[in-house]
Amino acid sequence: MRTDADGRALVGLSMGGGQSLTIGLNNAATFAWVGGFSSAAPKESEIAKALEDPKALSRKLRWLWVGCGKEDFLLKRNEEFVALLKSKGLEPTWRLSEGGHAWPVWRGYLAEIVPQLFAPPAKRRS
Repeated sequence: MRTDADGRALVGLSMGGGQSLTIGLNNAATFAWVGGFSSAAPKESEIAKALEDPKALSRKLRWLWVGCGKEDFLLKRNEEFVALLKSKGLEPTWRLSEGGHAWPVWRGYLAEIVPQLFAPPAKRRS
């Protein structure tokens, strides 16, 4: 069993997505694969330490994935979060899909990400 960061992923949805993003980004030495579905995305202050050195954070992360539905009440928060990451030079995968804060949206995201987890870069889709 792998116990290094490359062998660990943290992904969640809704409030759990916010927690996954916060914990994952603040602990990139432990989790190299981080994502959130329709997340209660963290505020900048909650990941400020991780964002102090975005280049170091980027080197640690193998994969950073954020998705949200167009009708989701958390859409604006996710868009702002992705914009923050990009403003710091990070390159998250961003999925804007049809739908709201509901299982059919998350099921689609799950089907997309599972084959990518722990895959070499050539097999991942951006």
